[in-house]
Order: sequence, then C-alpha cells, then structure tokens
Amino acid sequence: MKQGSISIAALAVPDSLESAGAADFVASAQLANLVNGLAWGNNDFWASPATRLESSRPSGYAVSRLWAAQDRGRHVGRALLELPLADNLENAFVHVMVHPEYRHRGIGTRLLRMAEQEAAAAGRQVLMSWAKQAGLPAEPSAAAVLPRSGPDALPAESASARFALASGFVLEQVERISALALPPDAARTEALLAAAQERAGADYGLIVWEDSCPPEFVGQYARLRQRMSTDIPQGLLEYGEERWDADRVRHHEAEARAKGARTLVAAALHRPTGELAGHTVLEHYREQPEVVFQDDTLVLGSHRGHRLGMLVKAANLQRAAAIWPEARRLLTWNASENGHMLAINLELGFVPVGHEAAWQKRLAGPAA
Repeated sequence: MKQGSISIAALAVPDSLESAGAADFVASAQLANLVNGLAWGNNDFWASPATRLESSRPSGYAVSRLWAAQDRGRHVGRALLELPLADNLENAFVHVMVHPEYRHRGIGTRLLRMAEQEAAAAGRQVLMSWAKQAGLPAEPSAAAVLPRSGPDALPAESASARFALASGFVLEQVERISALALPPDAARTEALLAAAQERAGADYGLIVWEDSCPPEFVGQYARLRQRMSTDIPQGLLEYGEERWDADRVRHHEAEARAKGARTLVAAALHRPTGELAGHTVLEHYREQPEVVFQDDTLVLGSHRGHRLGMLVKAANLQRAAAIWPEARRLLTWNASENGHMLAINLELGFVPVGHEAAWQKRLAGPAA
C-alpha cells in the first residue's frame, strides 16, 4: 500500500539477524525503541533487535505479524499484531507506533487497518492494545477520558488516547506503573518480611528458584500461572482463562533464556497440603542491567488473609538485591482498582511513575 512517499507493507520476521531482509526488522526495532523512549522519558523499555526477534518467533502459543511504514526507505511507522494460539482464540493484540515527525498524516490509521484486516481474516473478533506513558494518570473529570472500570482516567490531551478513540477503541482500564529504587531499604524489607512470616505462621513456607521451576512443582506452578489470567482485576476486557501446563511453563522459561533474561520466583508453600498457595516473579535482562521488571504476583483465594503476597514479594526483593547488584530500579504494574496489591507496594517503598491504558475494540464484518 502506497500513499504519496509513504509505503506500507508486511515485514517478515527473519530467521536470524544475519538473514536476508533482517536489516528492515532491525530498523523497525530501532523505531520501536525510539518511540518508547520518547513516551517514557528514558530507555527502561529499550530492547535489542535480537530480543525483539526472539519475542516475534512463532510457537504453538502465539504468532506475530508485523508491518512497516517507510518513507523512501526510512522506517517511520510499525504495527505489531499478536495472535494467541492456545487460548483466547477470539482475541488479537495490536500495537501501532509512528515516528513523531510523521504523525497526523494518517499513517497510524493505515497501519491499524492492515492489522485489523489480518486479525479479521484469522477469525479474531476482539482487538486489545496497551499504551504506556510516563506521569500520573488523570483525575476523573468531564475533561478526562474515563475507563469503563477503575478509578483512574487518562489526560484528554494524550496523543495515544485521541488516536485510540478516533479508531473505535474503548478505554477499559488504567493501570498504574510504580517504581522501587534498588537495592531496597534492607531494614525495611527485612522488617516487612519478618512480619509477614509471623502472620503466615508455621503452615506456610517459602520455595524459591532461579530461571527453571523444580520438576516437583512445575504442575502446580502452571496452575498458578493459569489462575493469574483470571484472578486479577481486568475490568470489562474480554479476556478468558489461559491454558497452562508443564510444557507451557518450560516454553516460557526457554523463551526468557533466549532473550537473555533471568527470572527469580518466590512461592508460598502450604505445608499441610503441599500446595503452592501463591507466587511472584521478577525478570532481569542482561542488556538492561539497571532495570528489573515485576511479572506475576498472585495468591490463591483460598489462602488469602495470611500476608502471603508481602511474604513472597519481600523475599524476592532480598534475593534480587543479592543476585543483581547492578539493578537500580524495579518497575511494576497494577490495575488502579487493585487496592490490596497497591497497598503492599506502597509498604515496600514503590512510588508511582507512569500509567498504562488498556483499550479494546470489537471488529466489524463477517469475522465478528
């Protein structure tokens, strides 16, 4: 598709960065880093082309499609479409980016149209997209963009919000992004851990691992990962339960290693039953040594009320400080209505630094 000097075409995912055509994939990855850096104000979300390539490889769990907008060979826009293959088969996830110098020319709309057509052709009915931004969310007001769920809102002047609304998306939820300076305050973390251990009592203990779940717990860990897709606040997002088993856990671990990531997991063990009652995951990339990302944190409903969330998070923070001494900050996401987890994070010393909007759109036409 060509309009003026801007051409838009599908971009193949190369077998390697040395393959023919890999230069365009690298250029598209560099554009993503530029746009992310400008939106966030730093390079915490920078990812190398090699890491993005590993994330784009097809598997039995997901497949990706990529489009590039070019101006005489210069990459000025991109659209990424992800199609889950193991569950949520009505859904697709899309992310559109346009270079700031090329906005307001219809490039984002054209890229989105290509992705929507591909999603519809694959039988998908619901598009979801997430857009992060530095700074606090807006207070609810007549001038703000209000979600259908949760107390936070978006600034009306947000470029991503204007684009999403004009494209037919509905704002479903606003997540708060918080940061903790690393290493954490050792005395504070130890005190919180000790208090949580006392509250949990003798019935609960800690199981920890790096990178690979012990074989004797992998089935239970898969159950926790599956419940993470249903037990956290998701507002009115049409996202169903994920299907996790031991094979998916091992695939996820292998993918993290291929991307140069290390993971630390702390889980709460209910000693009387031998059941894993909850877990938390931290992820750290060699190419971004100063940044740690918080992945899942979940406590099963039948085990709540024992401070297990604080127990596993404080324990993992201590481990992160010891194992990744070069790390300087930890980033975490929470739905704005998830008051319990936000309170735990505040106790640990997290401060709000940004927000992420969850958008949803139902596709029109035969596929819907």
